Amino acid sequence: MRKLFLSLAIVFCASLITSVSAQESKRGGKRNFPMEKELNLNSEQQEKIKKERADFKVKVEELQKQSGLNKEDKQAKMKELRNEHQSAVTSILTPEQQAKMKEVNEKRGDRKINKEGKDGLRSKARDMRNKKDDRRMAIRGSKEHRANRMKELNLTDEQKQKIKAENEGFRSKSKELFNEHQTALNNIYTPEQQAKLKDMRKDFAKDGRFAFHRNTRYLSNLDEASKARLKELTENFTKEKKAVELSRIAPEAQKQKIADLRDNYRKEKRQIITEAKNTKENKPV
Repeated sequence: MRKLFLSLAIVFCASLITSVSAQESKRGGKRNFPMEKELNLNSEQQEKIKKERADFKVKVEELQKQSGLNKEDKQAKMKELRNEHQSAVTSILTPEQQAKMKEVNEKRGDRKINKEGKDGLRSKARDMRNKKDDRRMAIRGSKEHRANRMKELNLTDEQKQKIKAENEGFRSKSKELFNEHQTALNNIYTPEQQAKLKDMRKDFAKDGRFAFHRNTRYLSNLDEASKARLKELTENFTKEKKAVELSRIAPEAQKQKIADLRDNYRKEKRQIITEAKNTKENKPV
């Protein structure tokens, strides 16, 4: 709670100084800002806060220029600078001003929380899609890796056929075991619970959480040229994403860069699939 209050105090104090300065330039020094009246900041406090903000900005800029620090070290140092800055700003306010600031923050906090709640849901959904894409590419890369390693065994045609038959038998047995398992579970659930579970599975499907297998089946029907283009696109995206992750740019800039790469990847992927689909539909029988 204390950290939240300190963070909000910095934000409102920064807004106060900026607004006061802007109004002074427009009105010849006349100050007419609601937060100034609410907190009753004197000239000395305003100057101290202004100086503290300027010092903090310089320290942050110097930290960003330090190329010898890795991402984790920079984040730790930034947290340390923020804590020092928060303590310095809070020490400028009187206990009465701190109490008043807390009161104002609580009144405005609900609106901010509601907005952040909606933004948070959108961000969570976007992260889920990104993680799903990453898992999909990891699985695809793993399959290709295994296929390449199997080539090193120099298997005979007879061995390949035996392995294929063994794999098919394993899949068949796995399906039977899965069905037996589902039947056993259904015997435990009540009819109402079974109906509820069925609805839950429909909701999961709508969310796209199980769409991966459907996409895999569709991609398997693509022509070889389209598959090659998708493979090259995926490999390039993976390399570029890895390069950004290993770079020493600011965390927020790194996150945005990866998001842009992922958006471009999805756009080009959809384009390749659409072109392949159109070509297949227009192909004379």
